[in-house]
Amino acid sequence: MSARLDHVVVVVAELATARRAFAEAGFTVVPGGRHDELPTENALVCLADGTYLELLAMRDRSLRDELRALRASARWDAHLRGVSAIARRFLPLLAGDAGVADWVLLDRSLAARAAELRRHGVVASGPVRMSRARPDGETVEWELLLPESRLQPFRIADRTPPERRVPGDRASTTHANGARGIAWLRVRTRGAGLAALALGDTLGLVPAVRGSASVLDAGGWRVEVLEGAPEGAFEVGLAGFEERPGAVASLGIRGAHAP
Repeated sequence: MSARLDHVVVVVAELATARRAFAEAGFTVVPGGRHDELPTENALVCLADGTYLELLAMRDRSLRDELRALRASARWDAHLRGVSAIARRFLPLLAGDAGVADWVLLDRSLAARAAELRRHGVVASGPVRMSRARPDGETVEWELLLPESRLQPFRIADRTPPERRVPGDRASTTHANGARGIAWLRVRTRGAGLAALALGDTLGLVPAVRGSASVLDAGGWRVEVLEGAPEGAFEVGLAGFEERPGAVASLGIRGAHAP
């Protein structure tokens, strides 16, 4: 595996409401903060395997409504051409439906990874810097490598100590519902079989066909590529978590044994 799973992005309509829903579902939710490059804020569901779920929302609900209206207009494509690489990756997610929306791999050298992706024909922007102001006043910083393809994960490299971005203490990573890590992630795309081969090339993995999915097994977790649209991540399976009906399930948060 060329890089390890860092986190899964879960877009939510309003952060406070989402935090309550996840807490009611037995998750420990820790504060994240406010981003510099986007009008967004987040909270984290940190897991014992070192990964986490990022609950991501626009700071102002009215801004999300404006963004959704823009996406429905004829000006959307022109708008995306005029914004930063970070905005091009995130604005379509924030303007879309709430739920699992993206996935992120941790990397050490984004410049080297960018060159490797180019060799595989993957166009990506970066490295670009981003930061988040935590509620305690500390600023955490990182760099991103952002592929144009939504099938491809984006990559992150920390500029400040990683534990400041993602708490790993026992209190933060222990959940009343038993969740302890990410077992699988599901992504969809058109032409899933060929897409899985292309994704496998960039991850250093060989896909295997299992039922209707092409599966890339990374050892402790796997990526399942399915036929469908819109392209990108849409479900995540958590080890130790017993799925239950409700707001969290509607966001694509599953137990590891979900079909």
